[in-house]
Amino acid sequence: MDIDRAIRVAQTLLPGEGGITEESDPRWQALVAIAASVAEEPEAVWEFASRWGLHHNETLRHAVAVLLLQQLLALHFDPYFQHVVRSVRESKPFADTFARCAKYGQSEAPGNSEAWDDLMVFARNYCRAVRGTL
Repeated sequence: MDIDRAIRVAQTLLPGEGGITEESDPRWQALVAIAASVAEEPEAVWEFASRWGLHHNETLRHAVAVLLLQQLLALHFDPYFQHVVRSVRESKPFADTFARCAKYGQSEAPGNSEAWDDLMVFARNYCRAVRGTL
């Protein structure tokens, strides 16, 4: 499935009702289809993740984090990390989305790893300070 079609399908399903609690959830599967294009279409994935990473639904933010954002940074750290930094600092929900990511790939490279760790500390503290308001 191409990225445009995957995004159109996801847009019809999201946010949906309730939490995404199973990998068989069609919303999870729609995000998996988008994630399949991270290597070739990072800009489209970033635009999608930056929008849905702000959503009030915690399980949707979690899915965006683990399926899209952490993979985007693992493969395309340099072009997107400053966008992530800006979004984390501007948005409590997006800070929570980033705080759910794991570090691997390019995110673990020297220099990148330290920048990641600094932002993760900020994001977790920001979320902790505002936990009841996300």
